[in-house]
Amino acid sequence: MTSTTSLSNASELRAKIQTLYSAEEIQQGVANLAKEILQDYKSEDGIFAVPVLKGAFMFASDLVKELNSIPLELEFIRVSSYGTGTESSGNITAHNITLPNLEGRDVLIIEDIVDTGRTADWLIKFFTNMCQARMVKIAAVVDKPCRRLESFKHIKPDYSCFEIDDKFIVGYGLDYQQEFRNLPYIGFIEDIN
Repeated sequence: MTSTTSLSNASELRAKIQTLYSAEEIQQGVANLAKEILQDYKSEDGIFAVPVLKGAFMFASDLVKELNSIPLELEFIRVSSYGTGTESSGNITAHNITLPNLEGRDVLIIEDIVDTGRTADWLIKFFTNMCQARMVKIAAVVDKPCRRLESFKHIKPDYSCFEIDDKFIVGYGLDYQQEFRNLPYIGFIEDIN
């Protein structure tokens, strides 16, 4: 966002953001989620955590700190489906995948949001079929089941901090045209289009 018009639009949008979950509520949600995860991951190999960039970076940082009592390896993956708008393009694109051998490992995909289910489905299949992981689960800050496409109704994060209705959210890693990721809370914007 380099033009004056774009900066002006970002400022106008920022003024419209309403808090949905405060930073404190998010931290409590992450702590509760970590307790659930620790109950499920008992393998001596621990967890191979895979945060999905860019949106999950804040959540991943907070979550892995809470999972400090078990062995944990970490590698990022970048997957995109949105392009520049607010609707998924439907095409999943993976970038810079450099993963070790995950055959027989327990993988925890760390996502910002499970929305249509398309990306989550792609990730589950990738780690299960291509990487031969033993167990693949998804932890998401937000689950938005009201937007799940019919062919992905079976997709649900194994762990999520919050379930929301059809709001357009930003903050805590979630963006609108690459803006607002740095907000410490999750907010929503009415009438984004």
